[in-house]
Amino acid sequence: MTDVTQPTKRQQFVWVKDKAGNEFVCPVDVLKDPKTMSPDELKDCVDDAKTVQPFAGG
Repeated sequence: MTDVTQPTKRQQFVWVKDKAGNEFVCPVDVLKDPKTMSPDELKDCVDDAKTVQPFAGG
């Protein structure tokens, strides 16, 4: 059986939008300044448009 560990703290997320209008969900701790996101910071984020949403018709 695999070991299940409890997280030590809750991770907070924030919605951010790039200049093109694309929305991302990002962990707060990876963004230095949400107004000026670098491509390196965005690699840890989830692109809202590319995420399958089965109950929303996607």
